[in-house]
Amino acid sequence: MDREARPGGLRFEVLGPVRGLRDGVELALGSPQQQGLLLALLFRAGRQVSGAQLIDDLWGEDPPASAHGVIRTYVHRLRRVLGPDALTSLGGGYLLVADPEGLDTERCEARLARARTLRAEGRHAEAAAVLRAALELWRGEPMSGVPGPYVRRQRREWEERRLAVLESCLEAEGEGGRSAESVAELTALSEEHPLRERLVELLMLALYRSGRQADALEVYRAADRRLRTELGVAPGPGLRELHGRILAADGTLAAPAAPAAPASSVSSVSSATSASAAPPVAAGPPAAFLRPDQLPAAVADFTGRTAEVEAVRAALREPGRVPVAAVAGMGGVGKTALALHVAHGLADEFPDGRLYLDLHGADGRPTRPEEALAVFLRSFGVPGESIPADPAERAARYRSLLAGRRVLVLLDNARDAEQVRPLIPGGAGCAVLVTSRTRIGALPNARFTELPVLPAEEAVTLLTRVVGAGRVAAEAPAARELIRLCGQLPLAVRILAARLACRPGWSVARLVEQLGGERYRLDALRSGDLAVDSSFRFGFDLLDAEQARAFRLLAIPEVPDLSAAEVAAVLDRPEPAAEALAESLVDCSMLEVAASPDRYRYHDLLRAFAQRVDRFCPGGPRDQTEVDGERAAALARLVGHHHAGVAAAPGSPAARSAPRTVGDYVAVGALVRQCAELPDRSPGVAPGLDRLAELLLGVCLSADSGRATRPLGHAANALLRAALEEGDRTAEARARLVLGRLLAEVGSASSALAELLRARDLCTAHALPQPLLALTHGSLAACFVQLGRPDEAVAGFSAAVAVWQRIGDRRALAAELLELAGAFARQGRFGAAGRVVDQSLLIGHDLADHELEARARDSLGSIAHDLGRHDQAVAHRRAALALTDPDDHRRTGRILLRLAESLRAAGRGPEAAEAAERAVDALTLDGDHRGRGLALAALGDALADHPPGDPERARACWAEAHGILAPIGSPEAERLAPLLGAGHPAGPARQRWPSWLPA
Repeated sequence: MDREARPGGLRFEVLGPVRGLRDGVELALGSPQQQGLLLALLFRAGRQVSGAQLIDDLWGEDPPASAHGVIRTYVHRLRRVLGPDALTSLGGGYLLVADPEGLDTERCEARLARARTLRAEGRHAEAAAVLRAALELWRGEPMSGVPGPYVRRQRREWEERRLAVLESCLEAEGEGGRSAESVAELTALSEEHPLRERLVELLMLALYRSGRQADALEVYRAADRRLRTELGVAPGPGLRELHGRILAADGTLAAPAAPAAPASSVSSVSSATSASAAPPVAAGPPAAFLRPDQLPAAVADFTGRTAEVEAVRAALREPGRVPVAAVAGMGGVGKTALALHVAHGLADEFPDGRLYLDLHGADGRPTRPEEALAVFLRSFGVPGESIPADPAERAARYRSLLAGRRVLVLLDNARDAEQVRPLIPGGAGCAVLVTSRTRIGALPNARFTELPVLPAEEAVTLLTRVVGAGRVAAEAPAARELIRLCGQLPLAVRILAARLACRPGWSVARLVEQLGGERYRLDALRSGDLAVDSSFRFGFDLLDAEQARAFRLLAIPEVPDLSAAEVAAVLDRPEPAAEALAESLVDCSMLEVAASPDRYRYHDLLRAFAQRVDRFCPGGPRDQTEVDGERAAALARLVGHHHAGVAAAPGSPAARSAPRTVGDYVAVGALVRQCAELPDRSPGVAPGLDRLAELLLGVCLSADSGRATRPLGHAANALLRAALEEGDRTAEARARLVLGRLLAEVGSASSALAELLRARDLCTAHALPQPLLALTHGSLAACFVQLGRPDEAVAGFSAAVAVWQRIGDRRALAAELLELAGAFARQGRFGAAGRVVDQSLLIGHDLADHELEARARDSLGSIAHDLGRHDQAVAHRRAALALTDPDDHRRTGRILLRLAESLRAAGRGPEAAEAAERAVDALTLDGDHRGRGLALAALGDALADHPPGDPERARACWAEAHGILAPIGSPEAERLAPLLGAGHPAGPARQRWPSWLPA
């Protein structure tokens, strides 16, 4: 049985995007950095790898303070995916157990060894076949998208290895009698790697054996010039020796006998079997046939795009038809540069001509198909008077002329399928390469390639090639920021690089400063006749009126992306029509599909263009009043859409249970902040503060992730400033309530207390809505719990309970009763606490609410723990965990943290350590900064307690926990300081935390 496919076995593929499979089913290997850790272990399978080595592999000389914790998190996740036996902890490090034959690099090595054996036996054709099979294991750039210094070294090594294998394969094919078939591939490779002398040797030999001695000698002369010009060296001895032997027509270089031909063709080749015969001369087309070569020069500093180049090449090489490769992408993304790079690389595969024509599809003056046909016919020597007037006859003449020929047709900047279709040849042998801003459908035999912006590393490489390695290396952080500001768009990178190249005295940082203001960024992105906004303008001018309106309106909300429903709200159109509009903008490369399904986003520079596009409207710039009204209406509709997703009355079940993702919190936070900071907040121009405040509070109540705190905190601050300016007491109370809850959540209890006390005073002084008062009482009481003031906590929770009873919200009442039970327990009133929990459980059963039941079980666990009944506490908390959604990382992590405390108190150290480690994982995933610090402290305690213990790792956990908790003033940090000793550093100075703390 083939061991690669045996049941139960793990397989890994790294010669391309990293994949792991079990029984043919793909495994979820996690984030790119987690994959980097897996690769570091995989390449050292069977050997122990220390934690320090893994940190060096992932981050090099600049690891984050949390590196050890991140390594543990990644290992824990990989264990769950690969199985506990595959990845084990060993002596302070980790060991991965993997079958070598389950890794594609090892399968590659096995095939290379087999090929070497076959070549040693003189079986070159079989060796070439084995080497081709080895090359098929590469599926693109090795380990693509995985960061880290170790993976970068492995990637370079395997990229070099692929070239070496390809050279061996082409050499074996030549020795096996297939020199002529190798010429095209060797030509493309030599252009791609012009300084690699072995490829030049193989190309010269293949040309000579194909009867093209003059071409072989020209290849040598070109290589000689290139090496002397670029490196200042002469060709190596191997290349010089081959040159001399070709000049002397060395008979030992003649082509080896080809593999045995089929019986029907033996007689036709019998006269060419002599090894000493002169190399055959290839027959060519009649002398009168013109061979147009119209390709413009390729971009000398073309960078990256490996996967896209291979995809286009493969599309153009598809046999049995006229292949059409269509490349689409936004303006300035480099479609023409890629097309010319590919076309020049394939020139030898199309010996009968290379046609090129700019169809002007994006600049408002598209070339008509009949005009293009006339240009092409004249290129092949057809006199003007002989060109048919009828477009159909022109197309037929064109197809007849190209029949039986191998011609590449490059149609740049096409508008649509109607413009392209008549220009496609009719017979096999030719190929068509099309570039367009739009996704051209209805093209026969087309294969489409979408061209995104450059990856950040490739964009920096492009900048380096134009500006110079020294300047970029000297300001590496500024160079990366420059690339970020221009959105990794190749045209923008080239413009900025050209400006730097023309101004040797400028620093990269100076250019970054010029680009800092979004309002003027597009103005800075122009150089000579190159301008990013001009490129975008061509695309905008192609839109119809409805598309142009959508393009303007969707850029108004300053949010990362928009769902189809949000698009419909902004555009004030039914969702199907709105989604169709968004998709049409995607097809025109004026909008992008986001990473999440059914969501849309702008490239940063396109958004900036869309926000100033009013000046380009037909008839001149639009009236500013009209523009402001349109903006306000679009924002108000989007606010209304989100507002409908939470209950208008805070504290209602809908508000507390509205399902949201981290992306929703970021989007709502950004939207509220944008609306609150509008310069004109007069009625009818900006959404009302009341709706903004209700929306923000409703989303805050439903937030179940620590990653929500930052965007919601910034939004609450902006809303508070607007409410104070307008004297809106209700909006002020809601904003302060949100701030207080968020600050308490991250452990800044003193700051939270000030906000919540002011919110309570506003509620009572201005008779604000009762649910708002109840929420404020409950939030204030929870803050008193954090500050160790149980009597005031009991009073606050009791006041909240009374309000919920009065207004009849049973679910909110049950939840508040559980909080009251916790406060009673802190007073030592355990009987009262138990009775209150029982009341909450009865309500939860009536409502069939599993979340309430889980919280009640956790509360009973806390009561049992405080009474010293630790095994009973463990049972309650395990029951709570079983009732909790495992995807609710925050609640799961906090229950696990309390479970670890009870297990440790019960003397069950190893179980406590396991629970604490799971809590660290869950709270890290949630983004709960303070919770992660508390869980690390608990993990350190558990590791230090149970024999034989692990004092070194315990100390590392305490140190990491202290680094998190000390800056936010957590009392737990004071407990940890003595455990770490007097010599423990206080840690680096940190900015005020959190960053959105109110002034």
